Amino acid sequence: QLCPPNQYTANSGATSCDTCDCGLEPDGSGTGCQLCTPGFFSSNSGVCQQCPLDQYSSHSGACSCFSCGPGSEVNSNQDGCDLCDPGFFSADENACQTCQGNSFSSHSGATSCDTCDCGAEPDGTG
Repeated sequence: QLCPPNQYTANSGATSCDTCDCGLEPDGSGTGCQLCTPGFFSSNSGVCQQCPLDQYSSHSGACSCFSCGPGSEVNSNQDGCDLCDPGFFSADENACQTCQGNSFSSHSGATSCDTCDCGAEPDGTG
């Protein structure tokens, strides 16, 4: 008898099925568990899920996902963080935002934008 979805049994003829621990999901054969890949996690549900938007997991077997710190944002693979580019900033754990109005950031990883001095304006590169 096959185990229900998200469960496995390591022994043929077993009378019960098991659920994988956090960071794992049943393998394709249903006879064991495999690690969740980076960018995914599993609590104790027995299935690996992609990290929520704006969160990441950097290693195999993650039980939870994390937010990036100020000055950075989650990369497109959701397996790490990238610094905000010049012209952008992130003051908290959210995505990088463009410097607005009469402000700029000249370095990567900015947590705020600087304001141009009186009589000056941003040079168009942020």
